[in-house]
Amino acid sequence: MTEKTRQNETSPVVKNRMRGVIGMAITILPVAVILFGTAGTLSWPMAWIFIGICALMFIVIIIKSDPGLKEERQKKHDDAKRWDKSLVFLLFIMGFLVFVIAGLDMRFGWTGQVPVYIQIGGMCLVTVGYIFSTWAVISNKFFSTIVRIQNDRGHHPVSSGPYRFIRHPGYAGMLIYVLFEPFMFGSWYALIPAVIMVPLFMIRTRLEDRTLQEELPGYREYAEQVRYRLVPGIW
Repeated sequence: MTEKTRQNETSPVVKNRMRGVIGMAITILPVAVILFGTAGTLSWPMAWIFIGICALMFIVIIIKSDPGLKEERQKKHDDAKRWDKSLVFLLFIMGFLVFVIAGLDMRFGWTGQVPVYIQIGGMCLVTVGYIFSTWAVISNKFFSTIVRIQNDRGHHPVSSGPYRFIRHPGYAGMLIYVLFEPFMFGSWYALIPAVIMVPLFMIRTRLEDRTLQEELPGYREYAEQVRYRLVPGIW
């Protein structure tokens, strides 16, 4: 194999990873600006740890996820479900408010001093949520940011990794870290938008699951084998 051939084979991988790094920066930098900007200080250890957790999980996804998934998540798709666009918008607003309120709480001390062990516990659970969600992303090459049947990519049910236990492990992980971010940041007020996100995630999970059962061949059989959507033994 010539050097030129080797470069031609590796260049798509390099390009995908570069796009992933750019996507990571586009996602994480605004979060950092919001947190530290609203807090009015860079001296906020838990915010730095949170940014580090996010960056680490992004790096794992960039390295381990399917190259086709990166392209799928970056493209605009006209066949996305309309109801999903509304839910994604509401989830984005609530997630944005979690960071804004947590930062303002840090600046003005609305909550007061939250015990360190609660913040550390929150940090641990946020990490668990991100790890579980990341595991779902790298296990499922169809893990799109929108709800659609990816016929152009040979879409089929995935039953490996965390999908052996629940049908929507990505949402389960997101719910964990969203709910415990306020504890990590030491802001009870940030719990308000975080709690609002719970029913929104449950609605999206239910609608996406119904869409997959109706439109994705083989998904009904998978759903019969893996009975629960988000929480084993409960729902």
